[in-house]
Amino acid sequence: MVKCDFQQQLGQPLFQRLYVCLGAAKEGFKAGCMPIIGLDGCFLKNVYAGQLLTAVGIDANNETWVIAYAVVESECKDSWIWFLELLVKDCQIVNQFGFTFISDKQKGLLPAFE
Repeated sequence: MVKCDFQQQLGQPLFQRLYVCLGAAKEGFKAGCMPIIGLDGCFLKNVYAGQLLTAVGIDANNETWVIAYAVVESECKDSWIWFLELLVKDCQIVNQFGFTFISDKQKGLLPAFE
């Protein structure tokens, strides 16, 4: 699934967010990975700036699977909520209590889980 969000500025559409979850990676995660999802974010240092948010899983061979990623305007509570809602819908996570989410204290992530 690919989803783009735009907002209006002076009557012109302005890119806000992009979410990408490839079907093969999603199905591979659901079929053979442990119920552990690592969440991380990093700065994009180019003329467009922004943040890259990622969700990765770990398979039985201890290798990582990129489940989904997103380019957002900033790493904040709203961006993480948007990303996590799409991730939960894509991966059909019905009960998050069966999953472990790991991170290194990403900005806005804890309030997004609350």
